[in-house]
Amino acid sequence: VFTFLLCYVVLCVAVSTTTKAEQMFGLAIGSCITCGVNAIGAISGGALNPAVAVGIATGHRFGDGSLGAAAIFGLTELVAAGAAAGVFGFTHAVDKQSDKLESAA
Repeated sequence: VFTFLLCYVVLCVAVSTTTKAEQMFGLAIGSCITCGVNAIGAISGGALNPAVAVGIATGHRFGDGSLGAAAIFGLTELVAAGAAAGVFGFTHAVDKQSDKLESAA
């Protein structure tokens, strides 16, 4: 859920031409990361992207870590990122329309 939220917020505040917030994008993204890590830190170690999940699992491999768990976390995070991109494409269709108008001109 927090990977979805983070990806969606990044797309909204840093990528979208309609909702781009140049002054506040760092605060919005940082707030998502802070809330996500505090909420799921005890469950996943704060892994909000597949690279962090693999890094945590590799670091704990010598103890009680599991690369299988990292694969599950990583796959789930990739699905959440894809879902966020899909929802962004649906909710920000006006960006696509403005891009088509600009390229036609």
